[in-house]
Amino acid sequence: MLSIILFAACVGLSSQQSFSTVHGEDLRKMVDLAFSRVDTNNDGILSIQEIGSVAAMEDANHDGFVNLEEYVKFTHQSQAVATPMFYAYDFDNDGLLPTNHMSEFLHLLDADGNGEVHMDEFEHYQMKLINCVYSDHGFGYGAAKPCVMQAASS
Repeated sequence: MLSIILFAACVGLSSQQSFSTVHGEDLRKMVDLAFSRVDTNNDGILSIQEIGSVAAMEDANHDGFVNLEEYVKFTHQSQAVATPMFYAYDFDNDGLLPTNHMSEFLHLLDADGNGEVHMDEFEHYQMKLINCVYSDHGFGYGAAKPCVMQAASS
């Protein structure tokens, strides 16, 4: 589960807005805002603890999983905007993202492998992921999963 990544695509969008209308500098501002929301100690670096705290906040019923309804409420987005990103990380298609698997995804963000995620790494991954998930190639249940790894590899 990579909740930190999930809400980055959604921060700042209204539920009336289509994701495709957000791009360029507006998209970059959204990604930067997402980073700052997670960087709770404001040191410019995301730690695994900071990333994990976001997952805990998303899990409204504290069952150890984030479901789509919880995710939509946390991101304040329409289901149409939130669903593709949510299902990009639901690898087993059970509709649940375990909150305790954050460390499994840290390497996707940490391009230089130093155990910390800096703004440029976060921005690079997010922009690639968002463009892949919401591209014209289509998305939906399971279709965006390759985007998660593809964004990390380039």
